[in-house]
Parts: sequence; structure tokens; C-alpha cells
Amino acid sequence: MPTTQPVKVKGADEQMGYAAVFVVLLVIVAVSFRSRSRSSKPESPKQGMPSNVISMDRHRKAKQSAAIQPCSSCRKKNGKLIFYAQDDGSVVGLCKDCKVKAKKRDMMPL
Repeated sequence: MPTTQPVKVKGADEQMGYAAVFVVLLVIVAVSFRSRSRSSKPESPKQGMPSNVISMDRHRKAKQSAAIQPCSSCRKKNGKLIFYAQDDGSVVGLCKDCKVKAKKRDMMPL
């Protein structure tokens, strides 16, 4: 019986070599792109881990609401208050309308 030997095609071997080189280059490009994208992003804290950074939004909101305190005498929310020390050492915040009461009682502004 005649034996048949595989026919070697020179072009097919070259194409396999080019394909292998192409795949290796593709892997190198993908790895370098991935490492660049990781290094360019700032690391954010993980979802489960608490952060030591305190948000200033709460502080700003609390500071804004502190400006709307009621007057100690008339209880009106009249904008800014002037704080005075009473004779017994306690502190009261009075609006501009109640400033006359503070002068009559000889209270000192703080």
C-alpha cells in the first residue's frame, strides 16, 4: 500500500508564526493598558472599609443652621445674635431689638 505523507505548505507555517507573534503582542498591549488604567485612577476606599476622612458638608450645614438661633428674650429668629454675660455668669443671645434690655440690665457683651 502506498503511504501518503502530509504535504507541507510553506505559507501555512508562516501564517501560524505571524498569528503567534500577533497574539503575544496583543497580550502585551492589553497588560500594559490595564496597568496604566489602574495607576491613573486614584484609589478610592473600599466599600466595606470606613474612611478616616471627614466630610465637610455636614460641618457647613451645621454652621449655616447655627446662624438661625432664637433670641433668648423674645424668641424671634431674627438673624445674628449678640451674646451677653449675665450677673450670675450665664450667657444669653439677644437680637438687635432686645439690645436695649441688655443695656438696662448692665450686661457685658462677649
